[in-house]
Amino acid sequence: MQFVIQRAKVENSFRNYTAGYDLDDVRVKLKVEHTFRVAALCDIISDSLGLAGYDKDLAWLLGMLHDIGRFEQLRRFHTFRDALSVNHAELSADILFRDGLIRDFLQAEPETMGEVVPAEDLLLVEKAIRLHNVYQLPDDLSPREYRFSTILRDADKIDILRVNVETTRSDIYNVDEEIFLQSAITDAVYEKIMQCNNLYRDWMKTPADLLLGHISFVFGLVYPVSVRLMKEQGYLEKVLQFPSRNEETKRRFAEIGKVVHAYMEERMQ
Repeated sequence: MQFVIQRAKVENSFRNYTAGYDLDDVRVKLKVEHTFRVAALCDIISDSLGLAGYDKDLAWLLGMLHDIGRFEQLRRFHTFRDALSVNHAELSADILFRDGLIRDFLQAEPETMGEVVPAEDLLLVEKAIRLHNVYQLPDDLSPREYRFSTILRDADKIDILRVNVETTRSDIYNVDEEIFLQSAITDAVYEKIMQCNNLYRDWMKTPADLLLGHISFVFGLVYPVSVRLMKEQGYLEKVLQFPSRNEETKRRFAEIGKVVHAYMEERMQ
């Protein structure tokens, strides 16, 4: 027996899996919605790159599976912050490929039926999921591995900003809102983001730094369509309007906004 990608099968399996968690919990709900949005964004990016058929379905599959470990992370540790719990990308890949959950998502078919997922693409799926949250992709990826990894990473970055707008900061970061509003920006973080750097998680020390970490995702986007989508959705602009009560933080956010706007205009040209 071989395996093929059937979207209805994948979506039903995802719903069955997440039904085992508290869907009334706003944090569980946001990750369910995030998953479907990332998968849809993978489709849009794939279209811009001329992918179709099986390859487009493979990119979409990555979007559906990339955060499967988030639900166990929340159940075990009551947080989505990897620094306070576990690497969610590694946990996602382990649940799928070491525990065998991947078999619930792919339809078993005789070898002559459907578009077969070759063994090397199953390895690609595992690798792309493990790498989707790393600061920088390794240099030894094949062109195909790089293509699918970057499609997933771009789609994930785009939708994270929606989560920041539609979900309370305390639910995302496990930090009281008043602490967030009074928070300063670390000097090193400010310098890095003003240089158009995607921020490394170990650089971030304050709640405001964490928010800037998500804003900095724009600097890590690979595909022009991803930059356009991030701009058109408007979530980045709303996050940049963070209503800080710290005057220095407010000033720095204004300066960062100018840099971000100039960068996006240049990339879209």
